[in-house]
Formats: sequence, structure tokens, C-alpha cells
Amino acid sequence: MRTRFRTYCMQGASPGNRAGFTFLELMVVMVIIGITVALVLPRVGAGWRRMEDREFLQEFVDTLKRSRLRAMNAGTIVFFRINGAERVYDFEDPPRRPIPPNVDIFADQLERDPQTGDYCLLFFPDGSLSGGDIEIVFDKVRSFRLYVHPLFGTVHLSRVSS
Repeated sequence: MRTRFRTYCMQGASPGNRAGFTFLELMVVMVIIGITVALVLPRVGAGWRRMEDREFLQEFVDTLKRSRLRAMNAGTIVFFRINGAERVYDFEDPPRRPIPPNVDIFADQLERDPQTGDYCLLFFPDGSLSGGDIEIVFDKVRSFRLYVHPLFGTVHLSRVSS
């Protein structure tokens, strides 16, 4: 039985009539796959980075809004802190939310806490605040402006055209 199986499998497998792919065909397929990956991967990576940037921006805006609500609910002044040296922000002391390495934050009218050195927006119990606009720049290219209304404390986000 065993010898019959071998002879059956070997039929038609002469040196000139082998089934399979040649080395050249395999190389062509590998080159096509390589080119496809090289074209698709950068777009996926850029989309991933922009998604992370949007998440940070949304989290930053939400933390600003929560700071205002916390001041109004607690009836006390709440400090929204930005520590540029340690690249963190939050309304907690010390701030603990990280600022990504590709993000720069600029603001002109922030108070400076003499004890910690943090730059602060102060939200008052009536919903108003001290401070002004905050500009957030991603990768030194894409820029967004956060306008916090000084009387009402509402937050407006807009993209700055370059």
C-alpha cells in the first residue's frame, strides 16, 4: 500500500512539470506587498496621531469646564493649573494630567502661583475667571485657540488658520 501511494503522488511530477510558484513570481508579490504597506502605513500613523491630539484637546477643554463647575458648586475659587516645566495640567494641586511632547501651550494673561510656580486660571464661584485666551499648538503646525469668556466662563474652541 505504501509504495502505491508514493508512486501515485509522484506521477506527473517530472522536473519540467512541477506545480508551485517560481522565485521571480514570489519576489514580484513581495514587492507589491511592500509598496502597499509603504503607502498605507504613514496615513494610518498620521490618523492615529491626529486622533490622540483631538483626545488631548477635548480632555483639556473638559478639564477647563469642570474647573468652572467645581468653583460654582463648591462656592470657592478653583485654580486651573498649567506647569510647563513638568508638562502637566489640572485643577488639582499638584497638577497630574500630562501634556503630550508634541504640544505647546501659550497664554498671555495667566496668574502665577508664587508657591508652586504654576500658571493658573482662577475660576470664581460666580462663574467668572481671571485670565484669557489659551493657544494650543500641535507639532508646531496645527494651532487651536481656546477663548474663555472672562465674565461667563464659557469655553469656545476654534482652529487658527496658518
